[in-house]
Amino acid sequence: MRTIKLFSLVCFSIVLIFGCAVSAPQNIPAVVEEKALVVQNKFKNLPEARDQFKFQSVIKRVKESVVLLSVSSSENPLINPKNNALCTGVTVSGDGHVITNFHCIVNQQYTRLWYFSKNDWQEYEVEILGIDPLADLALLQVIGKEGPVPYLKFADPKEIEDGLEVFAVGHPMGMVWTISKGIVSSTNRYSRHPYIKSVQTDAAINKGNSGGPLMNMRGEIVAINALIISRISENAGIALGIRGDIVQESYKTMLEHGKVDRPAIGVMISPLNNTLNRSKVLKDFPELKSQYVPNTFGLMIRPDEKLPKGIKPWDTLVGVNGQPVNDGVDLANVMIKSNIGDIVTLTIIRKRRYMNVDIPLLVFPIPIEKMYPMKPKTPTINPK
Repeated sequence: MRTIKLFSLVCFSIVLIFGCAVSAPQNIPAVVEEKALVVQNKFKNLPEARDQFKFQSVIKRVKESVVLLSVSSSENPLINPKNNALCTGVTVSGDGHVITNFHCIVNQQYTRLWYFSKNDWQEYEVEILGIDPLADLALLQVIGKEGPVPYLKFADPKEIEDGLEVFAVGHPMGMVWTISKGIVSSTNRYSRHPYIKSVQTDAAINKGNSGGPLMNMRGEIVAINALIISRISENAGIALGIRGDIVQESYKTMLEHGKVDRPAIGVMISPLNNTLNRSKVLKDFPELKSQYVPNTFGLMIRPDEKLPKGIKPWDTLVGVNGQPVNDGVDLANVMIKSNIGDIVTLTIIRKRRYMNVDIPLLVFPIPIEKMYPMKPKTPTINPK
């Protein structure tokens, strides 16, 4: 009896297993087909999505956001073609805001803009919304352009590092919408003043690239091309672009206030970071006693008629708000964190004695005539 029960149990188990094995496949085709449709729908646009990341597609999108600027110091560019020049600009908002170099528009009587578009051959007038002479930046507004315009975003500053592949679009030597490619050599240069942090690149930059963007391979703005370093005023493999984070801050300020001002102590300084500089100070100012030139890094304050209260000629600045200051770059790095009107504490050495002096920060004076000697007049900006 026990054997019969065991045999019956085994048979029942076999029927159950085979029953399950046979019944399961009846639903598999429907499930597989359904999942296949989901996968197919999910990836049916994959080629188009992939194409968006192709370099050629990036270039096409970038060109639509980069503009050609034709400028002249004459009201009629046909009168004296020698006064004419080409510059580049980049659209940074759908409202038609264009960033370019200040040196492209200063003292220009004629400025016209063109887009890279087969459907738009119109030339546009522009309005100057803001200027930032120290950073060599200007903000323009396109007049008469209907509808939103393509624009470029700024790259994440954390992703900008030495060795980053970049490319530039501009109009060098009159060759409009030319593309050049290179790498970032440094992210810690500065242009014209330590406040203006810049990137160095070996991408070919020439006259006509001014104001154009230096971009990463996704078409995001890494910098705005501003300077070439060359003994022959042509590309030598070294160019500087105003770093994207500096441009972004300048853009916001220009849009809100029309002009960018930065804080300053209100003194002229001479660095004491080596023996030659100390010797030069003593040579330029023979009335200065050598024992009062400290054998240390720092910034000696030169004699001036309008020194802030509490500051005297030949004081040596060695700290601001407790932060050590060894040279002009250190000073700029500390000062840029403050605002005009803030009270800061200066640590100085005066006749071999250390002391602290509190002073209010002033507006940094910008000698436009010296920075841009060929174009001494400041353009009129749209009043807010």
